Amino acid sequence: MKQFRAIFAMGVILTMAAVAPAQQSFNDALKQMKIDQKLGSQVPPDAVFRDENGQEIKFASLLGERPMVILPMFFGCQGICGTEVDGVLQDVTKMKGKVGKDYDVVLLSINPNETPELARDKKVSMLKVFNGQVDSGGFHFLTGSLDNIRKVTDALGFGFAYDPTDQRINHPAGLMILTPSGQVSAYMFGSEYPQKVMETGLALAGQGKIGNKAEVDLLGCVMMDAKTKQRSSTIKLVINLIAGISALGIFSWIGVMAFKYRREPLTEDPNTNDGGSSTRA
Repeated sequence: MKQFRAIFAMGVILTMAAVAPAQQSFNDALKQMKIDQKLGSQVPPDAVFRDENGQEIKFASLLGERPMVILPMFFGCQGICGTEVDGVLQDVTKMKGKVGKDYDVVLLSINPNETPELARDKKVSMLKVFNGQVDSGGFHFLTGSLDNIRKVTDALGFGFAYDPTDQRINHPAGLMILTPSGQVSAYMFGSEYPQKVMETGLALAGQGKIGNKAEVDLLGCVMMDAKTKQRSSTIKLVINLIAGISALGIFSWIGVMAFKYRREPLTEDPNTNDGGSSTRA
């Protein structure tokens, strides 16, 4: 029995040692996942991207005329990014203002490996829901290098973790509203964006004004593998491993005890006088 306990304890130690590096990576990613509300911050106009048509543009080319909704995400994401995009689209279909006339919508890929071809495909599939009823020129799907992506996201206060070795991306959920000149006017957190709040934010930004800080409701994609499009939450892995080892230990203990008592003979209880009852040793 002592040997079994020693083996079980060693198994737990080895398992925790094996997942410790992954846990550390997870913790590091969480530290980078944040949205700092940098109201009034200027988005660098010289940041260079490619649009969905493959044309190289500077961010400045999107500024000057209308306020802008900008959503940092990535097109290959199978997690919360899709919910965020759906939230924006629902607002677009309901708001009085029109995309391309009263404001623009920018989807900024935070995955430096994504291409304009992928951005174009996503734009085409997304705009199908409008049946040609919106100005497609008001939607901008941008891809670019990590340096240029960071230029913009740092100005937005949008912190995300990107691991170039396996293209793993961890990011919070939320969007920003910019003034026509490219200053951050408002933040909306989470993946659902109330229509009235969006309209109010765009109206204020359209006047070149800076709004108030938003209430923080931080969600996001945790440990999203950009290659496999699958989540690999280390916490869930640790819990599952520990639970599995615990269950194995319990069943093994039951098995050992059952085998032990099955091998031990029944003996007469010396404390009984009627001689009719017996118990296990």
